[in-house]
Amino acid sequence: MVFTILLVVPLIVAIAGFIFAKNAITKKEFAVQCGVQLVVAASAAAIVHWSSVHDMEVWNGVVTAKESNHVSCEHSYQCNCRTTCDSKNNCSQTCDTCYEHLYDVDWDVHTSNGETITIARVDRQGVNEPPRFTRVVIGEPTTVPHGYTNYVKAAPDTLFRHQGLTEKYQTVIPAYPDKLYDYFHVDKLVTQDVHVDDRAAWNLGLEKLNAEVGRPKQANVIVVLVRNQPQEYFYALEESWIGGKKNDIILVVGLDAAGTKPEWVTVMAWTTAEIFKVKLRDDVMALGPLDRDKVLATLKADVTQYYVRKPMADFEYLEASITPTPTQWAVSLIVSLVIAIILTIVFIRVDLFGEERARRWAADSDSLFSKLGVDSRFRPRRGRKW
Repeated sequence: MVFTILLVVPLIVAIAGFIFAKNAITKKEFAVQCGVQLVVAASAAAIVHWSSVHDMEVWNGVVTAKESNHVSCEHSYQCNCRTTCDSKNNCSQTCDTCYEHLYDVDWDVHTSNGETITIARVDRQGVNEPPRFTRVVIGEPTTVPHGYTNYVKAAPDTLFRHQGLTEKYQTVIPAYPDKLYDYFHVDKLVTQDVHVDDRAAWNLGLEKLNAEVGRPKQANVIVVLVRNQPQEYFYALEESWIGGKKNDIILVVGLDAAGTKPEWVTVMAWTTAEIFKVKLRDDVMALGPLDRDKVLATLKADVTQYYVRKPMADFEYLEASITPTPTQWAVSLIVSLVIAIILTIVFIRVDLFGEERARRWAADSDSLFSKLGVDSRFRPRRGRKW
């Protein structure tokens, strides 16, 4: 539907120009314009589709190796310039490309997911080892963003629409935790109106947990702590975060007014084993007062034993529900219309294939020979020998 609309509207402009421009646009030029509009519409539809379903998730693993690598020098400059002139004294300059160094040095960190993270150089060539590279430890947890196709993102209202809840809780819905820092770290503890003294210990524990379960279970464990909120708060969070990323396991704990004991627990995850969410909820509730080590241990045990990630391919049917945003519609239509109008003007003013000149030549020659009284059977035609 998107492609059709983006094609039909500009084609109307092209057809109008072809009909009302008094034969200034030839059939070949009209065909070219239609072809260009086809390409523009297809490109715009592809961009809209990509932006609607493209999303980012994070893969968790550990550092497996680190090394320095000699690579081609990136710092080029022009050298050995020389000027040459022809017989008419038209001169031009030709230069070679030279490089500052024989090589540059990259400082690479490799992970258990096959990722390579390059630490920034501290000097131009990179010969001096960066302090951050020195601090990298084999076995250190890593979190690296990766793009993927999220069909749920393309049609969130199909699965998550709790009338009025997002608006009701919009001031207390935290941002999704995807802020990458220090090359390969993302904090996985999210709090809303909860004071946590051991926040650093929580995040370190979650990093270690994710390093263990991330690759074998294709999981990304996040803990959300909220205080003094009813259980319906979870559904507002679920709608705002569109159910989380495809590999997320989001444990949401609603604490009492004191912020110490769970009043409710819910799990957000795309899984084929629904028992996992029930088991994790019940096990965390049974722990009593909030205890970091107990929560992390429970997460590890239940994720390892029960969690099975649901393939995003199961939601491919939602692709048919993709609808461009008002901004996407406006930008796509404006670009298509501008191109259609420009092409119409160009083809009116420019004889792309020389067909108009041929018509004018034929008309002028007919007029001339008519005045001379030459019978039409003996008049030369374009392309015919005299």
